[in-house]
Amino acid sequence: MKQRIRDLFEKANLAPSRKAPFLSRRYPYGGARRMHSALGPDLAAPTTWRAADTPPAGELGAIFMHTGGANKWLHYLPVYEANIDRSQPIRMLELGVFRGGSLRMWREYLHPQSVIVGIDIDPNCKQFEDPEHNVHVRIGGQQDATFLQEVNSEFGPFDVILDDGSHMTSHMVESFRNLFASALAEPGAYIVEDVHSNYWKPYRDSSMSFVDFVAVLVDAMHAHYPDAESEVNFRTDDPARLREVSVPRITPKLDGIEIHDSIVVVRKASRDLPRSVYQ
Repeated sequence: MKQRIRDLFEKANLAPSRKAPFLSRRYPYGGARRMHSALGPDLAAPTTWRAADTPPAGELGAIFMHTGGANKWLHYLPVYEANIDRSQPIRMLELGVFRGGSLRMWREYLHPQSVIVGIDIDPNCKQFEDPEHNVHVRIGGQQDATFLQEVNSEFGPFDVILDDGSHMTSHMVESFRNLFASALAEPGAYIVEDVHSNYWKPYRDSSMSFVDFVAVLVDAMHAHYPDAESEVNFRTDDPARLREVSVPRITPKLDGIEIHDSIVVVRKASRDLPRSVYQ
């Protein structure tokens, strides 16, 4: 009987919970057909992609293997190395502590004077705090804007923010909205890992996944172009140059967006980036 009830919930795209509101909606991924159509028959033709057991390379890979307890996809490690500066002290915020392995990895990899802050909803994660070595843990939800502001006020702004939290789509989007503008330093890197969870129904608790949100960020990064007619509107010596345009607050702060397998990096500019063409 219980299995039948669970099957009915699954079919109705509902997830039961012991806490209010007791039932929450799930939004199944439905983009496969659109993807195949857009790719065309050649690019969408099926191929075989085989698994490989390749040990991690580089210094971070070695640290990852011997510190233990961190649950990371190995292809994330080169992305971290390319986007995180270990040559000088930084401030890092990681959403999600779990068993503390990631905090240990970052403590060994980063500059000794770097400050590392982890947040988690599990009070047991407090045991992984090590203030003597600049490792701090605060307990609260990544979707709680007030809590995030408190953490930012205490430790921020952060040079790197890493979302390895609940993986719920709504939490990923809300955390970015609450942290990118106010808690991320300029320049800074906002990294969201495990976005593959966006394709699994148990994690799709909102109609907009973080993958969908990244597409919105791409549009926001180009929001100054629709008001122009051509590149002459951005030439420094042209009378048709646009001296100002109305764009979302985030647009001048978007330095770049990197999309890798299961991990996204959004870089924040060190200043409002100008968009000019020089002849």
